[in-house]
Amino acid sequence: MTEVSLPDSPEGVLHAFRDAWNRHDADELASIFAPDATFVNVTGLWWNTREKIKTAHAYGFEKIFGQSSMRVGRTTVKTLGDDHAVVVGRLIVTGQVDPDGRELDERRTVLTVVAQKLAAGTWRAVSAQNTDIPPGGMETHANVGSTQSPITYRGSTPRH
Repeated sequence: MTEVSLPDSPEGVLHAFRDAWNRHDADELASIFAPDATFVNVTGLWWNTREKIKTAHAYGFEKIFGQSSMRVGRTTVKTLGDDHAVVVGRLIVTGQVDPDGRELDERRTVLTVVAQKLAAGTWRAVSAQNTDIPPGGMETHANVGSTQSPITYRGSTPRH
């Protein structure tokens, strides 16, 4: 596992995640997490160790996000005492490809990270969840058969 300098602030965890993502370095990305960390991705896949987080992201960089770029947008930090914080940040990802290698449209998500301050004064992620933001201001998803579609209830009959 690649050892990296851990961030010196809770929001630094989010920026370290972005930096590792933009280098497509699953080792570096995983090193931001505690050994027993959890990560839930945008589709609800749930990994419960640093090693599984690394393996999942290595696959993603190989098959889906190998040419992608991530930006961090609006970010908030809610401290929970002196040594824990919840960091919530909007992520914008470009360069995702479909199984045929065609580039897809920009993807927006919200990443929520629970960060823990270590004795050295650095911070590490202990839990994270990434949530897709559906385009067009949709309010929820509708499951119909094996298909999931974003829908909204505002101003019209729900369509999916």
